[in-house]
Amino acid sequence: MRNSIAIIIAILVLVISFLSFTNAPFVARSYSTVKSGLGSVFGPVLSVASKPVSAVGGFFDSYFNLVGAKKENEELREKYEKLYVENQKLVETERENARLRKLLDFTQKRPNTMIAAGVIGEDLKNWFRCIIIDKGRKQNVRERMPVVTPRGIVGQVVEVDLWHAKVMVLNDTNSSIDVNVEGKNTRGLLEGTGQNTVKLKYVIKNDDIEIGDKLVTSGKDGIYPKGIPAGIVITANKNKAGIFADIDVMPYNNFRQLEEVLLIRK
Repeated sequence: MRNSIAIIIAILVLVISFLSFTNAPFVARSYSTVKSGLGSVFGPVLSVASKPVSAVGGFFDSYFNLVGAKKENEELREKYEKLYVENQKLVETERENARLRKLLDFTQKRPNTMIAAGVIGEDLKNWFRCIIIDKGRKQNVRERMPVVTPRGIVGQVVEVDLWHAKVMVLNDTNSSIDVNVEGKNTRGLLEGTGQNTVKLKYVIKNDDIEIGDKLVTSGKDGIYPKGIPAGIVITANKNKAGIFADIDVMPYNNFRQLEEVLLIRK
C-alpha cells in the first residue's frame, strides 16, 4: 500500500515537471486543480485544528473583560462607600441640629427657668437607670430638680457635685411620678421597672383609659411641674384579678440615646 502511494506521488511529480517545460498555462490550471483537491482533503482538518486556537483567544478576551469589569466595580464600590459615609455624617449633623433647635425653642418659651446640660456618662452600677450630666453646683444644679427634653420627662437629679450631677431616669425602679391621662379625669402613679417600659399603677379597671392614651405630669408630687409629657399607654389589661388595671407605658424618651437635657429651676 505504501509503495503504491509512493509510486503515484512520483508519477504526479514527473508529470508536473514535464508539463512545466511544455505548457505553462496548463500547469497553472493543473496546480489550481491540485491545490483545490488538496484543500478539500485537508481543509476540514485545518478548520478543526483552528477551533481550539479561536476558543483560547475567546477565553482570554472574556478573561480580560471580566478583569476590567471587576476593577470598575471596585472603583464604583469605593465611591459608593465614600458617599455613604458622607451622607451618614450629614444625617447625623441634621439630627443634632434638629435636637438643638428643639432645645432652643423649648428654653425660649420658658426664659430663665431652664439649665441646659450635656449627657456625659452613665452610672456604672446602674447604667440603664442613671445618667451623668456636665452641670453641677457651680451652675446652680440642685437635688430633686426635674430633668426633661422637648419630648418629655427624663427624670430628676439625685446627686450633685461641683461640676457634675447624677439623674435618676424615669424607668429606674425607685422612680414614681404622679400623672394624669391627657384629656381625661384618670390619674395614677408612673413607676419605673428597670426595663424600657414603665407601669401606670393604681388605675381602677372602671377608669377611662385605653391604648394610645397620652400621660402628662399632674404637678401634685412636689417635683414635676404640671403638663409635662411622660409617655403613651401601650397595653391596658382590665381582665386580671384585683381592682386595678395592668397598664404598660412607653416613655417618650429613649434614655440610652440622650445627648442633651434641660433642668427645670424651681
